[in-house]
Amino acid sequence: MPPTAPTPSERPLEQVRRDDTRSGYPRDALLPDLFARQARQSPDSEALVWSGGRWTFRELRGRVVHAAARLRARGVSEGDIVAVLLDRSPQSVVTTLAVLEAGAVHLPLDPRSPGKRLTAMIRDAAARFLVTLPGNAVDSSLPLVRITTRELEGEWAQRLAPSRTAGRVATDAAYLIYTSGSTGVPKGVLGHHRGLVRFVTADHPAVPGPGDRLLATTNPTFDVSYYEIFCTLLNGACLILPEPEVLLDTEALGQCLRHHRITTLWLAAGLFHVHARSAPRSFSGLRCLMVGGDTVSPGAVGAVLARGAPATLVNGYGPTENGVITTSYTVRELPDHADRVPIGEPVPATTVHVVRPDGSLAEAGEEGELWVGGDGVAIGYLNDPERTAERFVPDRFGNDPRGRLYRTGDIVRRRADGTLEFLGRRDRQIKLRGFRVELGEVESVLSTHPGVRGNAVGVLGEGQGAHLGAVVAGTPDIEATDLAARLHDHVRDRLPAHMVPSRIVCVPDLPLTASGKVDRARLLDPLTRPEGDPHGSGPSQTTDERAVERIWCEVLGVDAVGREDDFFALGGSSLTATHAAAATRRHFRMDPEASGALVRELLDTPTLGAFAVRARRLAAQGGRGCHPRSRTSTPRRGCAERFRAPDRCPRSAVSVGRSSPGEPDFSVSTS
Repeated sequence: MPPTAPTPSERPLEQVRRDDTRSGYPRDALLPDLFARQARQSPDSEALVWSGGRWTFRELRGRVVHAAARLRARGVSEGDIVAVLLDRSPQSVVTTLAVLEAGAVHLPLDPRSPGKRLTAMIRDAAARFLVTLPGNAVDSSLPLVRITTRELEGEWAQRLAPSRTAGRVATDAAYLIYTSGSTGVPKGVLGHHRGLVRFVTADHPAVPGPGDRLLATTNPTFDVSYYEIFCTLLNGACLILPEPEVLLDTEALGQCLRHHRITTLWLAAGLFHVHARSAPRSFSGLRCLMVGGDTVSPGAVGAVLARGAPATLVNGYGPTENGVITTSYTVRELPDHADRVPIGEPVPATTVHVVRPDGSLAEAGEEGELWVGGDGVAIGYLNDPERTAERFVPDRFGNDPRGRLYRTGDIVRRRADGTLEFLGRRDRQIKLRGFRVELGEVESVLSTHPGVRGNAVGVLGEGQGAHLGAVVAGTPDIEATDLAARLHDHVRDRLPAHMVPSRIVCVPDLPLTASGKVDRARLLDPLTRPEGDPHGSGPSQTTDERAVERIWCEVLGVDAVGREDDFFALGGSSLTATHAAAATRRHFRMDPEASGALVRELLDTPTLGAFAVRARRLAAQGGRGCHPRSRTSTPRRGCAERFRAPDRCPRSAVSVGRSSPGEPDFSVSTS
């Protein structure tokens, strides 16, 4: 028999208080309406700044209205899902706003995702329209109306036209974001206008206001990008789009924060850890720094608090299924012995419940699953009513008979002061480099290879060095080394870089229990065994190689690295590559601007010996790079002269693409 719902007087005080906050924000407004209102209020204030220029609210609003009209002219109507395949750029901001202005649903896609994955998401969403740059290739068999960003440009009216939102309501779908799915297929989370409005207009330290300037750091496919766009543009603040490689170097980031007078910043936990370790004083000029996307290290937080804290430091938590941000904790101090940073209390218009396995509410100090409710709860999973019914359940703890709760799967407990602590997951979902990863999805993709009879995927290492490993039982007709190589290619063709196992070990059979079932406790044992002599590829020989080895050992958390060892095969990622590049730059006494070039060299030559040679050559050339590209125009400048990455990114979530023909660009995927 289900437990009886508690009365309001029996519920925790914070739940009652949060229920009452729903009237404190424009609950029935739509995002384009609020942007149009802000543009009328501050037409000549800066709205968007990037290395190539700046737009006022009047200019940005005019471009959005024009682009929305062009979308309608191409057939976009209310409720249509519009796929947008763009990197972070002025065009991506305009397109995001224009899709919503046209009454459609925004589906952000990463240009660096494997083609098969992009095709699967577009097909699942039944998207009829695709906006992208000229030359971006997408499966030609898809029945899409393809629209280039050039088609959305043109003359725009100086007059600030009102938003055309008649007949639409705040609970209409606004965006569709795909996250990792345990069945091997990404699942689409459908969010509504109200879910975003509830936080981006809230009275909260991380929500900027007129005069504030926020530096955008997030990949557009990550839900936090909506926070960055709308919390600035709906509140009269200015959004700054940095050169992507600024995020890769602590000194360059610090210069950029000062140069652009940044007051508000969101950083993924992994990036925060890198910068907090290298230069914790970088954030001292900020009004508010919010960190999230993964578990935040108390050590990194302590270093920033001790040596150069921003005015406000916030730990933000929230699943995509609940409007980006669900809870937050303002960190004023941490005890020396703290083993975790609390995720805090619910943001306005949000309720949280710690629920026991039997469905009753847990007491303070007791572990339970976090169920979240309020105005941020998403519509559900697209085309998956069973999963939606399982995870989005009626709110039997509240007063609204139509209320719904999202079961997060996160295990938390409430502290004596009422704040929440995150303890882990109840399923096989993990966070890796800020991305949500269902291990079952990786296993499912591996199992589609004809040479695989069974497999298991797990996490190796900790912190910044954490990476995926896979154990595979293959068919007898393929040699183990050949199968491992084929599987790396098989997975890279189907999954994004952060979901590709860095090590695949082939075994004759998966371990079984005495009852004949697969022994999951022993499945990953082969991955924990050393592959042989740590210097099997030959020990470091030169002074430069030994210096690079020390840096890689520290960054990757390994004891030794051979001169032919591959940085990414050892578990390297975009964030650890960033850290290694910064440390290498300091060792060779190069200027901060060289970090981008060093990341490029690490991508091109990821073996220790070859990278050491490249680093020395780069230092001798004053940090200009070993393979300078010919340019037909003057290079753009950000906070300082920047370096460009190559046109591919074989192993890492440091991703490469092109912002326009002949103009290489690269960004860091942190969502």
